[in-house]
Amino acid sequence: MATTWHVLGAGSLGTLWATRLTRAGVPVRLIVRDAMRLQAYEAAGGLTLVEHGEEQYYPVPAQTCDSQEPIHRLLIACKAYDAEHAVAQLAPRLAPGAELILLQNGLGSQDAVAAQVPQARCIYASSTEGAFREGDWRVVFAGHGFTWLGDAGHPVAPIWLDDLDAAGIPMSGALKS
Repeated sequence: MATTWHVLGAGSLGTLWATRLTRAGVPVRLIVRDAMRLQAYEAAGGLTLVEHGEEQYYPVPAQTCDSQEPIHRLLIACKAYDAEHAVAQLAPRLAPGAELILLQNGLGSQDAVAAQVPQARCIYASSTEGAFREGDWRVVFAGHGFTWLGDAGHPVAPIWLDDLDAAGIPMSGALKS
């Protein structure tokens, strides 16, 4: 059975990854900020991806940080200044050996997050993919690019690179097998 990807951050890149992984048949859970955002998301019923002028709807399940579901794989796609606090909230849910993919803008937050969860493998990500939100729960895939992945402390490629291949998320870097 495939490992569920938890996606923290319902901005442009978080929703872009969530929809593409879902489209590839990979289980995904979107983590939203609070109960009010969860209620708004549930009222919308899911995410919409607009790609090449075509829109596709994806009913990705969502939850708040308060959920009790263990997290084995977490994409952190929130703003750099929110990452440390958000991961602190999720730290009790991290399963032993959890993997975190840190996809933030800016520098420095990745090191702070990694220091906070020494029991987890933290993989740094940088992307040139382009996306923007046309509204809540609606993302436009505006530019194909690459995502670079790296983990200086553990350079062995993780098994979930196959999920990214299946989702059409091109990658490069030290971890590419």
